[in-house]
Amino acid sequence: MNPQPTPRWIEPAIAAGVVVVLLALSYQVLAPFIAALVWAGILVYATWTPYLWLSRKLGERRTVAAMLLVLLFALLILVPLIVAGVELSLNLDEIVAWARSKLNGGLPDLPTWLVGLPWFGPKLAEFWGELNAGDPETLARIHEWMKPLGGFLIVFGKAVGSGLLLLVLSLFFSFFLYVSGHSFVKWLMAALRRIGGERAQALMKLAGGTVRGVVYGFIGTALVQGALAWFGYWLAGVPNAAAFGLVSCFLSLIPGGPSLLGLPVAAWLYMQGHSGWAVFLAIWMVAVVASADNVVKPLVIGKESNLPFVLILIGVLGGALAWGMLGVFLGPTLLAVSFTLLRNWAATPTLAEAEAAMTPPADTLAEAVAVATGRRRTEHADPIVPIYPPEPQRPVEPPAANDPSSDGPPLKTD
Repeated sequence: MNPQPTPRWIEPAIAAGVVVVLLALSYQVLAPFIAALVWAGILVYATWTPYLWLSRKLGERRTVAAMLLVLLFALLILVPLIVAGVELSLNLDEIVAWARSKLNGGLPDLPTWLVGLPWFGPKLAEFWGELNAGDPETLARIHEWMKPLGGFLIVFGKAVGSGLLLLVLSLFFSFFLYVSGHSFVKWLMAALRRIGGERAQALMKLAGGTVRGVVYGFIGTALVQGALAWFGYWLAGVPNAAAFGLVSCFLSLIPGGPSLLGLPVAAWLYMQGHSGWAVFLAIWMVAVVASADNVVKPLVIGKESNLPFVLILIGVLGGALAWGMLGVFLGPTLLAVSFTLLRNWAATPTLAEAEAAMTPPADTLAEAVAVATGRRRTEHADPIVPIYPPEPQRPVEPPAANDPSSDGPPLKTD
């Protein structure tokens, strides 16, 4: 007996199962490094043009150009953070001693205008007086309020450490993406062409433009927030206002970062007795400098992706809430691709509309048939008449009697 043939669906099912298992195992291997790879891809894509320019200047030495760019980014990002951390650790004892001396000497008086505020001013003045007098109940309440701060500082320290590690890994991976960028882009575009054709490539370009807009938005926001912070520090009389503005420019990469520096500086001004300028600086950093992030960044991103302002704003804020810093890039990009897909889908005609567009009207069809057959319709008559009128027929004349060319015998005459 001949064995039964194997069903056709078994081999494709086995192949699909093997592919799924391989993809799942590959994801488990890459999962710890996905964030670093994404950051490296964003950095390389945003700086690809400078990389090509530098490689041309170096005689098409792409490896050397990639190494120089990675070292430059490390100097611009890591060195200021390391120097700030070292300076803070070296001067931490002096900062604590200064704070204790200020607290032991008593808290400064509140501004008169702040105490004079309705409902809020008298309660704040009462609480301030109890705190200055060392009231046990007030100190106990403050101690309860400060308990979550310890956990927050621990979480913040872990986040800073993981962020530095992520930054180092991103710079490491970016070197290899620079060197192998051309081949990777060719492979990616070929894969997209097989998956979705020209439309997939267009969506890829849209996503790239959105990512580029986010990078430009980060740079523009950093410059604007740094300039606004410098102006506030200078106006409030803070020493080294330019240095504080430069640090605020770097801190703008973190949502609300400039306020993390501005509020302690405002507290320092208050301890120095400049309560009015302290309140001004705190309001300026929170209300003006911090809000610039929600205006400048969506405007710049919208120019690159042609998306409505409200969608960009939702993408930036929602992405940051969902995925943190990386979500600032992913949120607008996902919304841009989704919005474009929905817009193209809405603009695609339905089957009935497509058939109606392909079928010409009855009058046009009849006219085309008439032209093809050499006839046309008249405007006022239903019958079809020829387009070209027939030539007039000439009357036939009888042949002459003695004409030899005529057929038949000549006619007899009487």
